[in-house]
Order: sequence, then structure tokens, then C-alpha cells
Amino acid sequence: MGLCWCSQVDDGTKRGVVMPANDIHLNLEIKGCGTAEDVMRYVFDDIEMPKPGKSHMRVNGVCTSLLYGEILPEGIVKAMDLLGAENATSLLDVGSGRGTLAFFTFLCYPQITQITGVEISEARFNLCTKAMKRIPCAEVSKNHVDITLAPEPEKTRRLSFFKQNVMKMLDHVRKLSPDIVIFDVEINFGSDELIGFLKALKPGCRVLSYEDLGAWWSKSLSANASIGPFPFAQFGIGNTYATSWAPNSGYKFMAWRKKS
Repeated sequence: MGLCWCSQVDDGTKRGVVMPANDIHLNLEIKGCGTAEDVMRYVFDDIEMPKPGKSHMRVNGVCTSLLYGEILPEGIVKAMDLLGAENATSLLDVGSGRGTLAFFTFLCYPQITQITGVEISEARFNLCTKAMKRIPCAEVSKNHVDITLAPEPEKTRRLSFFKQNVMKMLDHVRKLSPDIVIFDVEINFGSDELIGFLKALKPGCRVLSYEDLGAWWSKSLSANASIGPFPFAQFGIGNTYATSWAPNSGYKFMAWRKKS
């Protein structure tokens, strides 16, 4: 039987979801945490999200919005069902914030053996490192976090976080070959960079995006016909996912599958 973990929404209340039952949390060896729910509480409960608000700044040359929020646990589960998590082995979370989605996925979806979070904002990444330092097996540095579990031979699982502009690590993205990408960011990257990122994803990769990638590509195509047709097909149209800023109505993220 699964357990319920709750996450904070913007009005200060909490929303929960039943977590799948497994023993992954035991491998983290956190004293006093006998369940996955205990681990989530211990790691994140006092790592508060910044208050809602919006500003813009330049980080590594990229204009980035500091509008901050998270997909809530129930939204994560709904998204993973749509994106076919049962058939995935690698997940990339772009705009990973304090790390809740990536860590929740690490605990609940053992078939996903490589989970990578990338966050460009130093302030948000610092929240992640603060949380991950509570895990005894975590290797934490200024710009990188790595958690590796090998409960059985040939079954190594890795959770990694990077403070970086994902558009500057395309070779690493190709190496990861993610089956699922969570693109929970506003599109403020240069056109060539984002085109390169989307082209770097393998056929069959599923993407959940905050903004309409298809509309953005169409605008880019009108300015540069050489980029070719949009290489993704949309699915799950109209679905909403519970978020910290829209816990009841949900936010209409868009799902895409890379064409062959």
C-alpha cells in the first residue's frame, strides 16, 4: 500500500498523493525514515519555495524568468502515466528547482535508472543542494549533486543535478538519451540553442512543456525555413496537471512525442 506525501502550494496549504510502495528509500539509509513519505518530508518539508512573483535577470547570458512554482505530487503521477514512465529508463528535468520532481521520480519509479535535473538559477539550485545534503550517500558540490544506488549487481540507479544552462550541455543530453523530458521553463533561450536542444532528443522521446513548443517552432520557421518542420507530434491534448500555482484547476502543460 502506498503512502501519502504532501507538497506546499502557493497559498501555504498542502496537497498530497499516494506514493507507490517499494524499498528504494531504505537504500538511502536516512535514520528515522522508515517510509518513502518520511524521506520526502525529511528532505524537503522546510525547504520552502520562493514566494510567487515574477522578475527577469540574466544567468549565463540567458534571460530567465524567476516566476517559480512546482508540479505537485498528484500532477507528477498524472504526467508520468501519460508520458509512459513504465517504459522509460532515463528522465531529464529542465528547470528542476529544489529537486522535488526528480527526487520523487527517483523514489517512485525504479525502472527509471538515470534521472537528471538541470537548474540555471543559483538561488534555486542552492535550495536543491541544501535538501540533498540531508541524504548520507549524496555527493554535493557547488554546481553538481550525485546520488548513486546499486542495491543489486547490474541495477545501478543515479540521480544527478547540475547548475547549468541545459543548452550548453547538449553532448551530455545526447549521452543521457532521455526517454522523458520535463521542460518546466519559459522559453527565453536563443532560437538556435533551443532548436539544437530539441533536435538532440532521440525519436520517441516524450516532452512535457510549460509553453507551446509547436507555436514557438512555427514562428522560428517563418524566420528561418532551413530548420525544417517541427519534429514532434502533440498528444494528451487538454490535460491539466496540479501545480503549486494552480492546485485545483491545474496547469495545461503540453505533451509531445519526437517523430521517427
